Amino acid sequence: MSMEKEMDSLGKLDVEALKQLVALKENSGKLNRLETKRQRLRDELDKVEDHIREFLSQYPEVQGYLSSASGSMRRLTPSGRRPRGWIRSQVEEIIGEAGMPMTPAEVRDEIARRHPEEATKNLYLAVFQHLRRHEEFDQDEKGRWKMKSEQPA
Repeated sequence: MSMEKEMDSLGKLDVEALKQLVALKENSGKLNRLETKRQRLRDELDKVEDHIREFLSQYPEVQGYLSSASGSMRRLTPSGRRPRGWIRSQVEEIIGEAGMPMTPAEVRDEIARRHPEEATKNLYLAVFQHLRRHEEFDQDEKGRWKMKSEQPA
């Protein structure tokens, strides 16, 4: 920011805001120490996440999950939440590969086979809700679901 813009910005501040700004500048040593500590803690967190990833990578059943959930290590720890869109991608992939209608239980079983760590009590409900809420799936009279076929225009 140029000096002219800084002076203009300072001119818009009231007396109380200027006092607070001066106090902040006077205490900048404390602020610098706090920012340094924050960065050190972030670095330490990154190291811990690397150690967790390294530990989990020793188990072959977790390898696929690690690669599919790249990003923050917090997504791989038991927070109780799956990454956004994960159920959708799994359901679409499984029903698409099957090439025939499937029940929500069959889809759930296939997800559990591919990703044992996701075989939770609420997986069936998540699959069923996804099938009901999205228009790209059709249900037949036997309660099985399939991908909607594209209608020619």
